[in-house]
Amino acid sequence: MKTSWLAMSALLGLGLALPLPASAQQWPDKPIHLFIAQGAGGGQDTIGRYIADKISGQLKQSFVIENRPGAGGVIGMQQAARAGSDGYNFAITSSASMASNPHLMKALPYDPMKDFVPVALLSKPGFLISVNPKVPAKTLADLIALEKKEPGRLSAVIDGPRNASGLIAAYLNSVAGVTIRLVPYTSPAQGLQDVLGGNLDIFIAPPGVHMAHIEAGKLRPIAVSGAQREPALPDVQAVGETYPGFSMLGWLMISAPTGTPQEAITKMNRAVDTVLKDPEVIAWMQKFGSPSNKAAGDPKELEAFVRSEIELWGKIVKTIGLEPQ
Repeated sequence: MKTSWLAMSALLGLGLALPLPASAQQWPDKPIHLFIAQGAGGGQDTIGRYIADKISGQLKQSFVIENRPGAGGVIGMQQAARAGSDGYNFAITSSASMASNPHLMKALPYDPMKDFVPVALLSKPGFLISVNPKVPAKTLADLIALEKKEPGRLSAVIDGPRNASGLIAAYLNSVAGVTIRLVPYTSPAQGLQDVLGGNLDIFIAPPGVHMAHIEAGKLRPIAVSGAQREPALPDVQAVGETYPGFSMLGWLMISAPTGTPQEAITKMNRAVDTVLKDPEVIAWMQKFGSPSNKAAGDPKELEAFVRSEIELWGKIVKTIGLEPQ
């Protein structure tokens, strides 16, 4: 009996010394990878890095930023989808990568709804439409009236007909019944310089890109592309105030590959929610021109939001008359 008891005690001791299975370990117990489908220094990258640093403090774990730019966000999204669903891979997803790309590309190598699950909504600002101060227009109505009076007079910088500013400008032309000339640039930064220099008239980009130039008096804000005004620009009308129903948002979200453990999704959502309520974060995001969402949101509700955005951008692409390539 005594020998049997000693043997059992030894076995129990060995069992206690064995590592816990992965499912029983506390998440996160190693660095978290965050995929960003944009190069370093871009708007998504800047916001992603800032938020990741704040989340890191909440989760007591470091982040590894994985910049994967190219092909309108396709490369980064594809790699994020294939990175693994062990709870240590997340991605910054956007209205472009999740909502408009499915309607613009025939063979998209990822499915926004099947390959990803929403985790937390970071921000959903509209894009800002600004003009060179020499343009005699202070409101969107002024701008449209000027173009109708002199068709072809106005020109707008776009980042390509299938990218955000191109889609917004083309849709605005359609709903307003005008033909503002759309001038594509492979480098939006160069396009901005040409607007600042007076060679072109209109610049469309996330608000943060405009802010310093607006403060310096080198750009005049005309309208934001959402249905409502932006907190950072309360005196600037939304396009939806002139053309009801017009709403094109540049939202950013943290998503995870499908199959990611619920514990990781829940804890990440809670961490982001805490970060978004931090006054310092609220102030930083607003100054950057991409006001933070008031809460991270319920993942199930965010799934419905993404689905509705996919439908909305589908209608916009159809109205513009673009065919998938």
